[in-house]
Amino acid sequence: MSGTTAPAPVPPAVSVPGAAPVVGSGFGEALHEGLVRAASRMSPRRGPVTGAPGDALGTWETGAVLDRFTARLPAVLDPAEAEVPALRGTLTEFARTVLARAAETPATPPASPGPVAPPAASPHQVAAAVALLLECALLHVLEHGIAHREGALPRAIAVVRRLGEVVRDTGDGPWSGDDGRGERRRLARQLHDELGGALSTARHSLEAATTAAATAPGTPTTPLTAHLATAQRALTEAARQNQALIGGLRHRAGLPPLREALEAFLAGPRPRAGLGVRTSVEVVGDERTLSERYREETFLALREALRDRLARSGARRVDTVVRVTRRWLYAKVTDDGPAPRSAESLRSLTDRIEDLGGRTRLTRATPTGTLLEIHLPLRAHP
Repeated sequence: MSGTTAPAPVPPAVSVPGAAPVVGSGFGEALHEGLVRAASRMSPRRGPVTGAPGDALGTWETGAVLDRFTARLPAVLDPAEAEVPALRGTLTEFARTVLARAAETPATPPASPGPVAPPAASPHQVAAAVALLLECALLHVLEHGIAHREGALPRAIAVVRRLGEVVRDTGDGPWSGDDGRGERRRLARQLHDELGGALSTARHSLEAATTAAATAPGTPTTPLTAHLATAQRALTEAARQNQALIGGLRHRAGLPPLREALEAFLAGPRPRAGLGVRTSVEVVGDERTLSERYREETFLALREALRDRLARSGARRVDTVVRVTRRWLYAKVTDDGPAPRSAESLRSLTDRIEDLGGRTRLTRATPTGTLLEIHLPLRAHP
């Protein structure tokens, strides 16, 4: 590669909120300017080149760059994210594939046709990983060239350019989100959890009113009136939620503490199958450390789990425990009823937690019953 060829711009460093920066502010711009000046002054070759020719990385070099990337990856992720092995593995495999593709030459056909598949991670996580990969490759080539007195800067420019080409081939998906799928899932959850919950409450109240009227003819109508009033309030709330959704608004009522909010839900109308079920709620830790979004999403997820178990489980007891630490929220809902036929009834809950970076698990409890667990890493918030 000629030393007078104008180098392509190097992507700027990506800053991840809450993580220690790997490079300083303005690193990308300063690096680009320095490389341009240095490349214009350098001859095409200074000394023997022992590395891979041109813009290709040798096999041993991709391994060295990947080792450097793996060691420094936790530093560019949020502390809670860095503790998730699946996420680290996904980003490391993405880096491995990009490096392998960048090392391919006309003499070595690609192992798999087509562009590199984007990783299953959030845009900010992919951006942080790509910035780190470019930095690790650049530092490796520069250090290797200095040690062997090679023309390191022109080759570094070529290697970074080649990596950039491979990453760009992944398309816009990693950078622009998930093509609206997350937004559609969020709207589906709102319709299911908020509007659907209000309509469900109205239905249960009307069922109770109908039962009261059918089994106690000629008695005072006070219980019936109360049930109908509850149904009317629930339907009014449903209409308001529906109007807010249609108008593109998102109503957010002030949420009381989690224990109070969950106990208020459990004290309200229940499906007939859950009338005799005993319940308990325990919250351990300081939930004031949670952001309002995390607190509300946790409440809605637990409310959905309780609604499902009361309606379907046939249990005699359902217990809810929430533990909040500085970096994690753990919640579990246990009951002594049979396991659900499938996890599809809790799809909304699972989607909600996964969109926050957490995970859920539904297993058989010991010795009988069902255990639903929620593991949610907590990010720093203002």
